[in-house]
Amino acid sequence: MKVRIAFVLFVYIVAVNIPLWIATHFIGFLLTGLFNVELVVLGILSVFLRRMVTVVLLPFVILLDIARGIGMTYLLRPSEMINSTRYLSEAVPSHFLGIVAVVACIGVVCLLGAVASGSRLDGREQAFVASALTIFVVVCGAVDVATGHTSALRRDYQAGAVRLTRFPSHALVMSELNHRRYSAGANVLVPAASKVMVRFDGASVLPRTNAMAPNVVLILVESWGRPLAADLEGALVRPYGGKELSEKYTVERGTVPFYGPTVAGEARELCSSAMGFGLLTAPRSQLKDCLPTKMRMLGYHSVAVHGFSARMFDRGEWYGRIGFDETWFREQLQAQGLPLCPGPFPGTCDAAVSEWIGDQLQREADSPQFIYWVTLNSHLPVPLPNLVKAPPSCSDVSSTAEDPAMCSWYQLVFNVHRSVSELALRSTTRPTVFLIVGDHAPPFSSSRLRSQFSDRVVPYILLTPKRGELREGPQPLRSFAVATHTPSVLRRPHWKKGRTSSFLPAAE
Repeated sequence: MKVRIAFVLFVYIVAVNIPLWIATHFIGFLLTGLFNVELVVLGILSVFLRRMVTVVLLPFVILLDIARGIGMTYLLRPSEMINSTRYLSEAVPSHFLGIVAVVACIGVVCLLGAVASGSRLDGREQAFVASALTIFVVVCGAVDVATGHTSALRRDYQAGAVRLTRFPSHALVMSELNHRRYSAGANVLVPAASKVMVRFDGASVLPRTNAMAPNVVLILVESWGRPLAADLEGALVRPYGGKELSEKYTVERGTVPFYGPTVAGEARELCSSAMGFGLLTAPRSQLKDCLPTKMRMLGYHSVAVHGFSARMFDRGEWYGRIGFDETWFREQLQAQGLPLCPGPFPGTCDAAVSEWIGDQLQREADSPQFIYWVTLNSHLPVPLPNLVKAPPSCSDVSSTAEDPAMCSWYQLVFNVHRSVSELALRSTTRPTVFLIVGDHAPPFSSSRLRSQFSDRVVPYILLTPKRGELREGPQPLRSFAVATHTPSVLRRPHWKKGRTSSFLPAAE
């Protein structure tokens, strides 16, 4: 009797959680609860259900657990995970042995579950197993409540903190429901850092070209989240603190809310929308109010740059629909002689792309340029080593000195900021406005590392040419609303269908 009871308890308390534990350790999934409560509940039901029902339900619930781990790690909703599977062939097959281990472990656990369901416990044993599993769930839940790990009871709950219990099916459903608050369509506007540098109204979107309108460079930095530690936050943006840069630009810092992975960051900054993956299939008519189209109407030549494949997230298709006149991806950049850098998505080195953009800005052109660049190399899991040239020392910042992954991430993001600051100091044919903004918090698998970043906002840096730079040339700026002052934190504008936020700087 004792052996049979102990075996059933072991299967539904320990064994069923091993696949995700392995995935957390070897693949890098975020673990936000040691024990899957839904699997424990299945264990309670298994002593009363037919063996075949348990055998069918067990692998299904385990796979939901794995799906939840993927979603929590990479900020993906269930529908977005399904949508993303067709792009897996573009990524490097990293963690292959870990994936094999997880699949093999799921098979073993399902076999153990089948054996446990066939143990033929009598009525007394069934009651004992059901009671023991129920008590286990209650105790674990009480501990989570007492330690402040329950979001429903504590407003400052940190999503990355490890607790005892997890509810994968509930988490998957809630992620879809919560997203509906923000993504009712492209006409629902959300805060975007791009709003701090340009304003559009009925008059400003008429076709026109200003001979001295500034170039605009919008840079979406992969996995640049807002660190909660002041020393790390300051170290990352140190390249913008030089005297030479401050003499040429007004440097403004702020934050903006984020709503999901990189594609969601693109929708936020290009369209002020939380449509997320809806951007991939949105028709041209739905994207007519997005930044590239409006910049074109102002006389700008718009260029999109990304160091990875055009097939990834169909950027080669929707970049055209959204209004970019020209697109550059890994293959085209490599043909220009730009080097490749390692990572889960190996592509053009960010520093090389920055230098290439500088070359484009130095070319004489009749129209100003709007250049949009999505960086790549800091995508997690970050490579070790990262091959950054002259990397900053990690020993100067406490959090980066303690963990190799955090150190590599810091060096890769710092490398982007350093290259952009050098780009901003290059002489160009026109004054240039630079907006550098994060897409989302870095999705570290370690809850300790993840908790060191805000799970609500990402930072931005705005470099605005000073008046002397802007007024060079025969004509003053009129068609472009250049920010001359922005607050340190971007205020949340009103979210109303079909209306653009009024929180924008006035034109010069």
